[in-house]
Amino acid sequence: MSEPLIKQILQEYGNRIRVRACGVLIHQNKLLMLKHTGIGQLGFYWNVPGGEPLEGESLKEAVKREFLEETHLEIEVDEMIAFREFIEEPLHAIEYYFIVTNPKGFGKLGTDPENVHILTEMAWFTAAEFNDLPAKAKPYFLTDRIKIDR
Repeated sequence: MSEPLIKQILQEYGNRIRVRACGVLIHQNKLLMLKHTGIGQLGFYWNVPGGEPLEGESLKEAVKREFLEETHLEIEVDEMIAFREFIEEPLHAIEYYFIVTNPKGFGKLGTDPENVHILTEMAWFTAAEFNDLPAKAKPYFLTDRIKIDR
């Protein structure tokens, strides 16, 4: 990864506490995830779509907006299934995870609105594929809260 990209990531996301609203979409027995390049101990991190709420925007509204920006999918937001604090210097985030349903459209990789180009791949994971990802490169705690192959 280039030095300018690292600086841009740190400037936008680092050295502050961020709130993130995330959506867990399981469709046809697969979990939708996005690859974030330049984040995490391995230099990449797979996570579900999500991001920071705008001022005056609810967490559920933020999930809808972030999903549309990052995947071009319109979804419905259901119940919150998890809360976690992610701390990996220089990143610190308070994250809320919601089940989302009823995707409208086919989806394709979108962009990060902060213009930090860290979203590099969109993929659908079976339970086995999710389990095969390195623990340090995924929200491993989701294993206890969701059933992908239902």
